[in-house]
Amino acid sequence: MPAALLLIVANIALIAADLVAISTGLELITGLRWAWYAAPVALVLWYVTVYQNFDAIKKIFLAMSMVFVAYIITAFFSKPDWGAVLTHTFVPHVDFGFASISTAVALLGATISPYTIFWQVQGEKEEKRSGSTKRKFRLAAIDIAAGVISGNFVAYFIIVSTAATLSTKHQQIHTALDAARALEPLVGPFAKYLFALGLIGAGIIAIPVLLSSASYGVAGTIGWPSGLSKKPWQNEGFYLIMTVGLAVSLLLALIGLDPVHLMFWANVLQGVLSPILVVLLVVMGNSRRIMDKNRLGWFTNAGLVTAAIVMFGASVLLFYGLATGQGGG
Repeated sequence: MPAALLLIVANIALIAADLVAISTGLELITGLRWAWYAAPVALVLWYVTVYQNFDAIKKIFLAMSMVFVAYIITAFFSKPDWGAVLTHTFVPHVDFGFASISTAVALLGATISPYTIFWQVQGEKEEKRSGSTKRKFRLAAIDIAAGVISGNFVAYFIIVSTAATLSTKHQQIHTALDAARALEPLVGPFAKYLFALGLIGAGIIAIPVLLSSASYGVAGTIGWPSGLSKKPWQNEGFYLIMTVGLAVSLLLALIGLDPVHLMFWANVLQGVLSPILVVLLVVMGNSRRIMDKNRLGWFTNAGLVTAAIVMFGASVLLFYGLATGQGGG
């Protein structure tokens, strides 16, 4: 129950930030204020998530994921010092100040997110795979590995783009619009369109996943049936949670809270929650009663335990910084 509660709180904050991000991307393209787009965007995404089946949603996600190429293009257009990039990739600078630790926790929360764990588990359950159990596991492993590698590949180029443009010019970014405007003189006249495309694509993919994972978590905790492959009248509770969550997120978005800070602290919350779920994965994945002969191997266990230790350590440093007053700013 605490995990489900924290999941839905963090997801609502992220959905609100993503609604603002998509709307801001549309504002960059059309010039019409972002607030006019928030409600229609929310309605369209609600319809797609509720009334399209799982296979259709998956195809939409695959198509929209192509927009992430925009971030890779931007990284090369920004002309970073690739020697410095490679050096600091493998020899990172470690800073134990509160700003650095909170950023690390947010990055960990965005990488190993509770909502992706819930989504992936349910997605594999709803995936119609044929063949033996061993073949299904192999296909699931390839599917997940491809997503993890490509996702982190894109995230890497987002970091390179930010470091080469905004960070070197010491730009203060409070909104997505600030970021787009700051990039234009540095990257060129098409920067805002690339940035808008990235914002819209990322948000369109993220919001249905965030909504669904929150519904999976809460419905599973309550004991209600869940699944995107079922119609709304077959899963009233599941879709009710999704609808209420989106409505609350829309109100939060329209209040005018800073979407950049909202997204940042929502990911910090995810980073604090994630190691608890990783430990649960280790326990369940090594349970003979649950997994039978398909228990986790030593390599996967080592990776999960390492991830949990790193994330718990980062969370401890974060709370230490808050307790000592370092996080007051």
